[in-house]
Amino acid sequence: MNVLLQVELYKLKRTKIILTTTILTLLALYQGYDFAKMGIEENADEVFRGFLYQGTMAVYSWLVLPLIITVVLAMMARMEHSNNSWKQLLALPVERGKVYLSKLVVGMGIMLYSHVLLYVGMLSAAFLLGIEKIPHEWMLERYSILFLSSFAITGIIFYSSYRFSHFGVPMVIGAGLAFPSMLVANSEKYWIFYPWDYPIVSSMSYVFETGGKNVIMLLVSISIFLLSVFIGYFRFRAKDVL
Repeated sequence: MNVLLQVELYKLKRTKIILTTTILTLLALYQGYDFAKMGIEENADEVFRGFLYQGTMAVYSWLVLPLIITVVLAMMARMEHSNNSWKQLLALPVERGKVYLSKLVVGMGIMLYSHVLLYVGMLSAAFLLGIEKIPHEWMLERYSILFLSSFAITGIIFYSSYRFSHFGVPMVIGAGLAFPSMLVANSEKYWIFYPWDYPIVSSMSYVFETGGKNVIMLLVSISIFLLSVFIGYFRFRAKDVL
């Protein structure tokens, strides 16, 4: 498994996946930074939570995070789908199941990198803006819930990326369902049925009414993830021609 992880990391060096993830994350941070400057000019009380955090998450949880998940997983799958590289890879003495899981681990590692980058970037932005009151424990809790709430999207995109050889299929699913998510998130009844809303609601629960469904949301997100990975794992192992 360690060797497979090293191989996947080596492949990433030949792509712009990390660079793309970094740029998209910093774009969301810039939105929050710009919003926070306006809060300072207005002498607002809660500049960090009400402006820097909210301004950043309004873009990151709604659009940037789903795009990062989609682009990263779709591009990783495309490396194998193109030129039918699966045959060459699986001709080696490796277990199919471990190949599948290694790609999932690396993909989720990149998403975790995005969260850490955003967290560090937000602290740096607060320092540059002269914001002294930073709720560290509150931030860690929010980021942890945000990461778990995105599992449903990760599972669906990961499955579709390796289920369909065409690069456009996971891209259409990931990006297409992300755009209307902000509108659906405003619905108190129906947001729970739309996994693309989970990052928005989890990171901005003080803006959107959850109706006490936070735990249900996380359970559904993790369940969708496990089900998608489970189905994809056994389908990947059983398929004769890739």
